Amino acid sequence: MARARQAGALRRRSASGRGARSVASTARRAEQAAGGASAPRRHWWAALEPSAGLLPLRAFLGVTFVFAGLQKLADPNFLRASSPDSIQNQLHGALQVAAVPSLVHLALHAPVAFGVGIALAELAVGIGTVFGLWARVAALGGMALSLTFFLTISFSTWPYYYGSDIVFLFAWTPFVLLGAGAWSLDAYAASRAGTLDGAPSRPGTGAPAGAVLSRRVVLSKSAMVLVLGAVGAVTAALTAVIGRAGASARPSAGGAPPGGGATTTSAAGGSGTGSSGGTGSSTPPGTSIGPASAVPVGGALQFTDPSTQQPAYALQLTAGHFSARSAVCTHAGCTVRFSEGDHTFVCPCHGSVFDAANGRVLNGPAVTPLPGIAVAEGSDGNLYVT
Repeated sequence: MARARQAGALRRRSASGRGARSVASTARRAEQAAGGASAPRRHWWAALEPSAGLLPLRAFLGVTFVFAGLQKLADPNFLRASSPDSIQNQLHGALQVAAVPSLVHLALHAPVAFGVGIALAELAVGIGTVFGLWARVAALGGMALSLTFFLTISFSTWPYYYGSDIVFLFAWTPFVLLGAGAWSLDAYAASRAGTLDGAPSRPGTGAPAGAVLSRRVVLSKSAMVLVLGAVGAVTAALTAVIGRAGASARPSAGGAPPGGGATTTSAAGGSGTGSSGGTGSSTPPGTSIGPASAVPVGGALQFTDPSTQQPAYALQLTAGHFSARSAVCTHAGCTVRFSEGDHTFVCPCHGSVFDAANGRVLNGPAVTPLPGIAVAEGSDGNLYVT
C-alpha cells in the first residue's frame, strides 16, 4: 500500500513537471513569435560598412582623374604649341576668363612643364583614390587641382552649375574629412599593423585603434606607394609613347597648321562679320600670317593672332572670300574646333556651337559670339592681320 502511494505521488509530480515545462515552452514560443513580429526586418545592405556608400563616388573620382592624366600624356598635340588643343593655347584662352590671371601667367612661363605636371598630378591623385592609399592626401591633391581649374578656366561659367570643376571641388570633401574607409589600402595597412601589434580593431572602419599613424603603418603605406608609383610611371611612359606612335602613323589632318607661331598659317576677312574682299591691290598694313593659298577652299586653318597671341582660324568658306575668327570659346575659354561638314565651330569642353560665317551662337551654353579678326589679302598673296 505504501509503495502504491509513493508511485502515485511520483506520477503526480512528473505530470506536474511536464505541465510546467509545457507552459514555459509555450510562453517562450509566444515571446519569440511576438519578438519576431515586432523586430524590424534587416536588409542585406544594412550589414555593409558605412564607408561603402562612398565607393561609387570614390571610383568615379579616381577613374576620372586617372583617365584625365593619361589622356593628356597620350595626346601628341597637348604639348605642341602649334596645335589648337595645346596647353599653350588653352592657357592663352584661359586668360580671358580666369578669376586669378596671375596663375595663368605663372604657368605660361613654362607651359610644357606645367602641362606635364598637371597630367602626372592627376594620375597620382587618381591612383591614390582608386586604391585608397594615403586617401586624405590624394583627396587634398584632387581638391587643389579642381580649385585651380575653377579659378583659371571655369570661374566665368554661368550658371555656375554648368562648370564641372566646382562640383569636383566639393566631391572631394568627404574623403578629405573621412578618408577612403574600410575597403582601401589605408585600412589594410592599419589593420595589418594592428594585428601584428595586438591592437583591437576600431569599430566600423576596419582599422585598429591607435595604429593609424604608427611607424609600422607609415612604412607599409610607403612601400605600397613605391610599388604603385612604379606601375603608374611605367603606364604613363607607355601611354605617351603609344599615343605619339599612333599619331605619327596617321596622316596629318587637313586643317593642321604646318608650323607654330603667328606666321605659320593664314587669316582674312572683315572685323565685324569676319569677312573680307578678295585680292588687294597693295600690301595692307598689319602683320603677315602666311600665304592665302594655305587656306583650303571650304575649310579653315589655325593660326596665332599676333595681337593677342591666342588661337584663331582663317577661313575660306567660298573661293576667294576669306575670313578669320577667334578660336577661343566665349563660354569657358576652351579652343574650339572647325567642323568642315557644316561650317561650324564646336567647343569640345561644354558643347557650344558657333556659326563659322558670322560667329553667332547656334548652341549654348555660350551666349556671346566668337569675335572676328580684321584681315586682308595683300598683293603679294599673303594674308595680314590689320
